[in-house]
Amino acid sequence: MIWPHATKQSPCPICGKEDWCTFGDRSVLCQRVESNSPAAKGGWYHRYGDEKPACIPKAKPAPSQVNVDKLVSLWNNSPINHRDRSYEIADMLGVSQPSIIILGCCYAPSYKAWAFPMSDGSGKHIGIRLRNSNGDKWAVTGSRQGIFLPIVVGDCVRIAMLPEGPTDTAACLTLGFFAIGRPTCNSGGEFIKQALKRLGINRVIIVADNDNIKPNGARPGLAGAIKLKKELGLPSVIWMPPSPIKDVREFLNKGGTKQMIENEIKNKVWSKS
Repeated sequence: MIWPHATKQSPCPICGKEDWCTFGDRSVLCQRVESNSPAAKGGWYHRYGDEKPACIPKAKPAPSQVNVDKLVSLWNNSPINHRDRSYEIADMLGVSQPSIIILGCCYAPSYKAWAFPMSDGSGKHIGIRLRNSNGDKWAVTGSRQGIFLPIVVGDCVRIAMLPEGPTDTAACLTLGFFAIGRPTCNSGGEFIKQALKRLGINRVIIVADNDNIKPNGARPGLAGAIKLKKELGLPSVIWMPPSPIKDVREFLNKGGTKQMIENEIKNKVWSKS
């Protein structure tokens, strides 16, 4: 059950504030005023007794989950959509048509965008990432954030490349690597770990985007790659495109090859952390 939050119209009856605190059927979870009933994740419970507040905000319903397979099937069978259209986004991105097809990508007419299914570690579809011709990216309402898994896996795959996002995943596939895409530079680790174990893959090349250094010295792409390396606990190396190239898709479009990446990583030390 989702507990509604205090609002300006319905402040917490315990502390009188308009945020953080939540309402249940029999008690208030106040984040400021202590009681003898602390909550495991923070705050304290206060039972209403005979003084239950007259106005309690209604709980928002849990968001409905999108039926990915139903939507993709609908879009693939649309009169204005067919398998051959995959060449359009392939040309736009500078990747191969087969890489687009095995990622399950299709055109979503109702969104005027291309749809990339997202999966959990078992391969079950749990969401859809959208991308239009302007490069705008968003997700279908009800999607859960997942990883980008190719539909087919070649025989005896033992090494996977782990880039960020569906289009970089397509670029890695185009280069000749097997690849699993992370949803962002800092997420997807648990699903990827499950997928690698299920597929029997025991070595990974983690791709770090060559981000500009932030004013505070941070490099999100590299930091995310280091974080994932520790989470996976598998023999791995981190590969970053050479400056000024930002990501692996740009690397591909500027003439980069699988051999160039393999030559660069062959002298790296594979480690689990």
